[in-house]
Amino acid sequence: MTGHPTMKLEFTAITMVRGEEDVVFASFLHHLRLGFDRLVVLSHIEHDFLRECVAELRDRYPEKEIAFVEIEDEQGFSKRKADYINGALELYLKKDCYNVVYGFDADEFLTFKKGLTIKDFYAAFAQRFPGEENLKRFYFRLPWINVICKERIAYQQDLEGHLLEAEYWSLGEQASDTKALFVYRQSHRLHMGYHWLMAKQDGAVLEPEAEIMDFAREWEACIYHLPLRSVEQFFARIGNYVSSAAKQEKHNRLSQFFIDNPHINRQHFFEMCIAPEPSYPSYEALKQEMGPAIEEMVLMAFTKLMVKPRIDIGRALSPASH
Repeated sequence: MTGHPTMKLEFTAITMVRGEEDVVFASFLHHLRLGFDRLVVLSHIEHDFLRECVAELRDRYPEKEIAFVEIEDEQGFSKRKADYINGALELYLKKDCYNVVYGFDADEFLTFKKGLTIKDFYAAFAQRFPGEENLKRFYFRLPWINVICKERIAYQQDLEGHLLEAEYWSLGEQASDTKALFVYRQSHRLHMGYHWLMAKQDGAVLEPEAEIMDFAREWEACIYHLPLRSVEQFFARIGNYVSSAAKQEKHNRLSQFFIDNPHINRQHFFEMCIAPEPSYPSYEALKQEMGPAIEEMVLMAFTKLMVKPRIDIGRALSPASH
């Protein structure tokens, strides 16, 4: 490739999935279209539909490696998640080449401007920052942007990737640069939330360089996140939090909000999140109507959807190169 002619390079996307049957095939398909050579799928608990997804994609993309790992661990899962992810990278990445790695959740879609691919992005990086030494600087934490689907697509098993063909509104940047895209090194460890790289030796968080991040912004590199896709998915999420074997406090708070505020209709709450226009002019106005309980931090993921202006981004998940 331009800039690093002597180097063999492979591109690997890795994900861990539980449920999300309406979006997971679309997410896998998107990242394969984006140019990744290898997709590593770790399935936690619910395996049947993911097996179908993997089989379909292996048929469509015989030239790509699609690895599938079934994890039955329930009780200790949250503590071991990082070990599963980093262990899978050790297992599947080839040792005789450089590996560009991206970790994602099933409701997240890596994108670049004009529908360009991960290999286009890397080639431009290698041209801008030539030489083998610069390869070690290939580490990005990309912004996470919530998007809302304009269409009502049923929450059901989907082996067509319907969400890729839909049109979307963007709510602009929702978080600081968080999601890691990097060249893998033995001395580093991927944080279990894919939020950053850490040094294996002392756990220190590694920071990407400013000029490298500027390059990513030129390319409009970001992760589109589909937090709410259907009312069924929203209800299922609340239900999962209530019955989760590993009951984390934030999950309980989300469920407790609706238990403690029976006057707030869940369906109406969902409709306000995905409305074509912001449902409230400000967070203060929302809080005035919903009451102080809405301040719970975990709810901010949803209440932001009620107050943020929408930006029309059209068919943002379907890259031109597909």
